[in-house]
Amino acid sequence: MQITNQIVKIACEYYKRGNSLTETAEYLNRAYNFKVSPYGIGKRLRKIGVKLRSDVEGVILRTRKHIDIQKLLENYNNKVPIRELSRNSKIARGTIRKILVENGVSIMDSRSAQLAIGYIKEKKKFNLSSQEKAYIYGLVMGDLTPVRKSNYTLKLITHSTHLTFVKLLYNIFNKYGISSYKETKLNGMFRFQTHLDLESFSFLLDTKNGKVPDWINSNNFFYFLAGFIDSDGSVMLKRMHGGIFYGIRLFGQNLNLLIGIKDKLNNLDYKSSIHLSHCKGHKYFNNGILFKYNKDYYILETKRSQAISLLKDIPIKHPEKIMKRDLIFKIYNKGIVHWCEIEEEVIKLRFIIKDAVKSKTDLSPISP
Repeated sequence: MQITNQIVKIACEYYKRGNSLTETAEYLNRAYNFKVSPYGIGKRLRKIGVKLRSDVEGVILRTRKHIDIQKLLENYNNKVPIRELSRNSKIARGTIRKILVENGVSIMDSRSAQLAIGYIKEKKKFNLSSQEKAYIYGLVMGDLTPVRKSNYTLKLITHSTHLTFVKLLYNIFNKYGISSYKETKLNGMFRFQTHLDLESFSFLLDTKNGKVPDWINSNNFFYFLAGFIDSDGSVMLKRMHGGIFYGIRLFGQNLNLLIGIKDKLNNLDYKSSIHLSHCKGHKYFNNGILFKYNKDYYILETKRSQAISLLKDIPIKHPEKIMKRDLIFKIYNKGIVHWCEIEEEVIKLRFIIKDAVKSKTDLSPISP
């Protein structure tokens, strides 16, 4: 049967709508009872100047015939992420991405897409005061591990058997980012973590250097020291012969860090001393568990004669250590010099702290 110009025109329109030569031939047979081979249709279309699709183009077109590309482009330009478009339209994400590229559309990066869909939220930026920055730096340097999770997020993590300390960390960091804590499978151990804006808190990565940074000065050193004590130091109150000793004690394997703190204290007219507590390789048992020192272990200790003044200068926040500090102030204000006069109260305080750890109780004061 001869192909008329009218049939060629119909075939051309049907082919341009995205149908293959085979589909066009079937359509002509079905709608017009006109039988012609796909090859014959192709030959006539080329003769009138129609450029036929390649095999690859044909496969692509066949798999996308059901896609409303214009609507897809409009939705994406309205900030609907590829993930959501794929879920709603049942179109593979790879296909959507190819269509966007072919149409010259700039594709959002992963973070922008997650922000648009609400999977994540933009972290709030913070401009910390010098004192606040110093306290947090000391706190992290003492007992927290900073981890750079991405170009936008800094994660802090630590473990402790003291719920009071964990709650302190939560209260401090929760205003800066998403913070949480939970008891681990190891009975009595709590795990704390927080996610912060990297841009605001990137300075905490420097704590891995293990030294007092240059920006810690006389205006913020006591805040740094408070954070370090709250995290990994001790307010000492103990018997010394028949008398009473009180002061600040810091521990660690990093001798250079302790020397740096000692120098800062000395510049502020506070005297301290450092001594080797345990040598590398030293072993001891605690509750039936063997512990071994892998490095030399040092202790920095402040002078008793300057303890009251120093404790007044250091704005510690740890409730357990505040309780010890307040008892020291009481001893000093009452002029108590003999251990026997205060022993019962000290033992009672120690019991309260140990019992709080054992019972997983928070000693933080209840807010009014």
